[in-house]
Amino acid sequence: MKLDELGRETTFEELAKRFRGHDLWDWFHETKDLVRTEVRPRLIEGGLDTTEDVETGEGPWALIIDGDLVTTGDLAFSTGDYATSTLIVTGHLRARNLEYGYSARVAVDRDLTATGIIVGSWGTDGAVLGVSGTLSARAVLLDAHTPIWANAGGPSSVPKAFRTLIVGGKGWQEFEPDVNVSDKDAHANTFVPEVLQNGWLDTHLALEHARRGGSPFRPEVEQELRAKKGL
Repeated sequence: MKLDELGRETTFEELAKRFRGHDLWDWFHETKDLVRTEVRPRLIEGGLDTTEDVETGEGPWALIIDGDLVTTGDLAFSTGDYATSTLIVTGHLRARNLEYGYSARVAVDRDLTATGIIVGSWGTDGAVLGVSGTLSARAVLLDAHTPIWANAGGPSSVPKAFRTLIVGGKGWQEFEPDVNVSDKDAHANTFVPEVLQNGWLDTHLALEHARRGGSPFRPEVEQELRAKKGL
């Protein structure tokens, strides 16, 4: 199912009348100035609840889902090269596995729950995922250049907002990784062989493994990390 083909086409001017007071309106509105191609925003009223996998096209796209985004399948937010695109979900987001990358920017006003894993890549091209509530997943797997944030209502609650194990880069203000993705020496001892490629975690293999119900972590490592984080 193509998310950016659903709902109705509208204009930024029309959306402004309804969403100008949203905390991320300016961030959403700037989408039209970040690309050379004309961006035609779309509004999905009342949310989306499906059993299908949901994905986005190459973009650029600008979408607001006024409600929840729910699927028992997987979500894939991606774009073509440098096609900066933005999605705001005003409700909850729930899915099996979720991936975001290239120039896809996604923000969720309430909670995000993935029964599997979340994968993020190509933050150098603008990819970001943010949650104003809590973020729950079996694991979040990021490359060293890709951010993710969750604040559960305020900066003081940031550590508690991530109800998951995070594999990612060091030095981000938005999160503290449980596993440093740049530390290759740790990969073989942390992850199961099914998700490794030449000694490194391969997120594509990790997604395939997650779709079969598997965890990217070795059982004893996952148990230790979860206990350390109080999950």
